[in-house]
Amino acid sequence: MTARRAKPNWFRKNTVALAALVLTVPVLGWWSTRSDYKSWYDSEPRDPVVVAAGGTAYQDATWYNASVEVDPQPKSSAAPEPPPEGTTRVRVYLRIRVDNLAALETLGGCRVHLRAPDGRIWDESNLESAFHDRPTGCAGGSDDKLQRFRNPRIAQYYLTPQAGKPFETVAVFVVPTEVAESVQPTITWATKLPEYLAFPR
Repeated sequence: MTARRAKPNWFRKNTVALAALVLTVPVLGWWSTRSDYKSWYDSEPRDPVVVAAGGTAYQDATWYNASVEVDPQPKSSAAPEPPPEGTTRVRVYLRIRVDNLAALETLGGCRVHLRAPDGRIWDESNLESAFHDRPTGCAGGSDDKLQRFRNPRIAQYYLTPQAGKPFETVAVFVVPTEVAESVQPTITWATKLPEYLAFPR
């Protein structure tokens, strides 16, 4: 009578595959999490470049301290809608100088924000035109409209900025009232993240 060898069970037959699975799943999970974290980390504005009192050179321009107005008066004669309950308007004037007008092209992709001390960020409102008295955006206010078709009070701001001479741009925000006095103007560029330009208050 010959002895029969026991058939290997399922676990023995698949030992190598199971071992590979035990190693692969955690590695894939780690790699996916690392990739997602790196993507978030690289796109989060977290490294401030603080604007000094006398101006700071950054992104082919010189930036000066911002002027911040809480609950500003409208600049147009039309009565604006009141902001939502519990919110306040904030108007920011930014002063910029370029020594070479070609540098205005590199400023065009800027995004102006307000940042609260707790890290919350608000984007510029596009619905607050009654509170604008000059162009928005970091590249200045040149456009194709003739100056005589503009309000004489604001027409001067819609001319192409001059090299070596500071010009102003404006941004208007609607933020919760409790942070209106403490929010800090900031500017980001997609090409510069995670850095951001920070204007002290």
